[in-house]
Amino acid sequence: MGKIEYFQQIPLFAGLKTKELERITGYFHEKEYKKGEYIFFEGDEEPGIYIILEGLVKLIKETTDGKTVIVRLATKGDVFGWLVLGENRPSSTYTAQALTNAKVLHISNTDFLRLLTEYPALAVRITCEATKMVLEAYDRLKSLAAEKVEGRIASILLELARKIGKEEGDRVVIKAPITRQDLAEMTGTTVETAIRIMSKWKKEGFINTERNKIEILDMDFLEDLIS
Repeated sequence: MGKIEYFQQIPLFAGLKTKELERITGYFHEKEYKKGEYIFFEGDEEPGIYIILEGLVKLIKETTDGKTVIVRLATKGDVFGWLVLGENRPSSTYTAQALTNAKVLHISNTDFLRLLTEYPALAVRITCEATKMVLEAYDRLKSLAAEKVEGRIASILLELARKIGKEEGDRVVIKAPITRQDLAEMTGTTVETAIRIMSKWKKEGFINTERNKIEILDMDFLEDLIS
């Protein structure tokens, strides 16, 4: 699949004419990262903007006490990186690491600003995307502060089901190498607690877990935990 076809599938560029896409794609460069490879680190001054074509990327924040929190799990079509406009010296506020083998499109900060000048409508879409990211982060923080750990894990599983899950009969299958460590870092709990809760739910028949796969057998059960 060519770059133009990739861009036509990305909601951020939906509705743009082919000639516009040909011009826009010239600013982007394709990059590939292996599972576990870091894309950029918190504090980097020139992270640029990334759009995921394939794979999963976790956006990580280190707390003051040295703990790791996954603030967002970016999936196909998601935008991440430096999305703050008007800053002369941009700095990423998190670390990005490939959770699976990932293919992304990258644009530098300088070219990004040039692109927004040429296409004001795209600037509006980018701003909306940044707002969505802020709201997701707010919801995640609110969940960490207010919900019990079972509810937090349920919220993450439902989010993963919505983003990358596939319906197979009466179950939703999440095919991704999500570890108990990842679940713990996404929900602000310990690995031991994540293991205990997931094992309990598996034994009770609400979920099933296999290597690189989580099956949700009872969506209503998870939804009831966060309602």
